[in-house]
Amino acid sequence: MKKLVPAMEKIDKIFNYLYLKERASQAEISRDLSIPKATTNRLLYTLVSIGYVSQSGKEYTLGNKFDYFSNKNENYNLIKNVSYPYLEELSLKFKETFKVSVFDKNKIRVIASVESNDYYKITVPENAIFPLHAGAASKILICQLTEKKLSSLLPEVLPKYTENTITNRDVLKKELFKVNIKKIAFDNMEHSNTISAVATPIYDQNNKIIAAVSCPFFSSSSNEPHINEIIKAMKEVCNKISEVLQKMSY
Repeated sequence: MKKLVPAMEKIDKIFNYLYLKERASQAEISRDLSIPKATTNRLLYTLVSIGYVSQSGKEYTLGNKFDYFSNKNENYNLIKNVSYPYLEELSLKFKETFKVSVFDKNKIRVIASVESNDYYKITVPENAIFPLHAGAASKILICQLTEKKLSSLLPEVLPKYTENTITNRDVLKKELFKVNIKKIAFDNMEHSNTISAVATPIYDQNNKIIAAVSCPFFSSSSNEPHINEIIKAMKEVCNKISEVLQKMSY
């Protein structure tokens, strides 16, 4: 059985202590948790430096990073709850599957999905993960990232899923530039040999893309007029969702 890391055990005690007591001095933390003063000092200095603990005078409280993690999940739930009725509306109208995705921990995560009511349909479960470079929603969600950020996230040679997958990072960056201008992205069988997709963005009050509505469809059964109608409806829905979220001060 592997042993626990002593420092992490002490940090866990400090987190629980500050959660219950709300605020305390270094001396109180050291005394009540039976952690040596020098060790307490080093741990608190580190935790303050990286945002897990805040210091005001001689007192310490849990830091803003915990609020960030908590709010992030709450924000995802808010986007999901606001979007879901619109996804149902789109799915009923077009008999296609529609989903909402977000950029989460350097991955693309589906947070809401409504499947087509047809027997022959595409199934995309909530919490499904997709790569950054292959997919319509993926392109929408990373098209506003800086060149430096993209270079840190994406290797020069990208994983290949089909013959249509963009595997060159520089070629992808050029594609993302166009996506950011047009505010629409397509997946031309880049992640699956049989599935294409289209995606449009959801914005916060600062015009930052925070989510993407996308529609995956079987490439063999698609036709241009049908896809154009879907795109028009998706743009309208995204505008409505964005307006609701902005009014709620997302």
